[in-house]
Parts: sequence; structure tokens; C-alpha cells
Amino acid sequence: MNKLECKVSSCAHYQAGCCALPAIHVTGSGASVKSQTCCSSYQEKGAYPAQNAVHGAQSTQIHCDARRCEYNAQGCCSAASVCVDGCCASVSDKGDTECSTFQCK
Repeated sequence: MNKLECKVSSCAHYQAGCCALPAIHVTGSGASVKSQTCCSSYQEKGAYPAQNAVHGAQSTQIHCDARRCEYNAQGCCSAASVCVDGCCASVSDKGDTECSTFQCK
């Protein structure tokens, strides 16, 4: 399990700088830079609070499709600490997110 920091406050799973999900999925199978990755678990906050995160996860399992990342270990992230961030000022879609921890092999 990884410690997951999240800077995408528009996500329904965001809670005080962390992700409330027990597992996320990072995509970007052909990525060579972090901007070519994204958190496919991103979900825009709903209009009703019940749709938003209510429980914070201490650590999160990260499934990773970024084959060229040095932390990819057979489809799972091996980095002890990971940060998901937005790649633009206003995140409203999973394509606006990125794995800031990505390091190309």
C-alpha cells in the first residue's frame, strides 16, 4: 500500500489532502512524462454531500498502467509516497489529473 497525497480538491474522493478510496487506478500506458498519466478514479464532486468522500484512507493501493514508470511493479505502484495533482488550474475531468510521482525509466 502507498501513502497517497491528493491535490485535486474538485474530486469527490478528496479529503484534506488525501484520497478517501482504498484503491485508485493510474492510466497512461505509453507515458514518458507525468502529464501523459491520469487518475482514472477521479470523479467530480457531486451536488449532494453524500456523494462526496466521507472516510479518509491512511494508505491506498495504486493500480498503474504506466509501463515506463520506474515505480511500476507488474501493474502496481511501488513508490512509498505518491502525489496526484491537477495539470491545469481547473480540474473537471480525469484527463486534467496526473501522477506527479511518475518517473520515466
